[in-house]
Amino acid sequence: MRYIRFLKPPRIVRSKTLSPLAISTLVTVTSDLGDSFLPYDVTLYVDLVTEDGPRICGTEVQWTAGMRSLAISLPIASLPDPPDSQIRVGTQKNVNYDEMSLLSDMPIPGVVSAWSAPINLDKNIDMAEKFVQRRFGAHGTSGVHLWEETGESIARHIWDAGFALYTQIAEAAKEDPHPLAKALSPPKGKDRLQVLELGTGCGIVGILIAQNSYNVDVVLTDLPEAQDITKRNIKAAVLANGATLQFKTLDWEEEIPKDLNDWTKCQHCVQFDLIVASDCTYNPDSSPALVTTMSRLVKASPNAVIAVAMKMRHSSEEVFFSLMSDAGFKTAHVIEIPLPGDEELGEETALVYLYYHQAANLSTEPCTGSPNPEHSI
Repeated sequence: MRYIRFLKPPRIVRSKTLSPLAISTLVTVTSDLGDSFLPYDVTLYVDLVTEDGPRICGTEVQWTAGMRSLAISLPIASLPDPPDSQIRVGTQKNVNYDEMSLLSDMPIPGVVSAWSAPINLDKNIDMAEKFVQRRFGAHGTSGVHLWEETGESIARHIWDAGFALYTQIAEAAKEDPHPLAKALSPPKGKDRLQVLELGTGCGIVGILIAQNSYNVDVVLTDLPEAQDITKRNIKAAVLANGATLQFKTLDWEEEIPKDLNDWTKCQHCVQFDLIVASDCTYNPDSSPALVTTMSRLVKASPNAVIAVAMKMRHSSEEVFFSLMSDAGFKTAHVIEIPLPGDEELGEETALVYLYYHQAANLSTEPCTGSPNPEHSI
């Protein structure tokens, strides 16, 4: 997969040529890690849009194989008043979101569009903030508008496996049976679902669950450096009825905080039912701490299902599997997700592993309450 990113955020400049004003920016089309660039020619559509979607004007630019960046200048007559404006760059013209089924219906599959932060002359916003917005949607789900930072921190970007897990959660809504469907419903005897995301980054997976599941409590966790971007996305999320969404700091090298889910509306539901993690195994040095954290979590939540999404980048990541086995985790299911490549679907693959802990006490009594038959995602 490839991601369009702003290397320089869009800014309003005075033009001496075609128009009194122009918007200038610098973009790249790169992998999730930023370590390779789109290797073929493609037309990119540059649209100036209002915040709610309508197109004001636009242009076309050409990305050429071998490029590492592309300068863009969009002449404009004026900016709308009072709505904020955004620059959108993508492989389709005048669309409001990318179809999230691995973007397979797009002319250039796997190239994720970019929306800039707002610009507005009347508000003296001549330059957009250093953020990029992703907009994903699909039939039957509430799509996600998600902010990333434009800097180089890998903690505040979307990664391929996170996006792949995102698509599988959406698929669980319309495909019956789906391996994730049961894990996305409250267990018998509970009227709410408790979800914890480890290494949430921007929050793509947990936010999708909170937007499309009734009566769910979702806690997104990561190191403090991810807090600002995650809270920005939490603020923008449109939650389903009865859903709650929070961020908590969680360091895998430390003990589990006792107040991790003390905010839940279900005061007796102290156990997490679903624990998700995506793109958390790329650094094998962090795998011991990750597995230790999971082991600590299942002591308090012995019946939790753990969903781990990854895209194997090197063989050293395989240490994660041996660590999970040694810690008593068993694989219940593996979902293989072919990713769009530069030439064809399936050049790379994301995998979602569903684990349970073999020492789970299945007789543990959850809190009382009637199950919600209308729960869905």
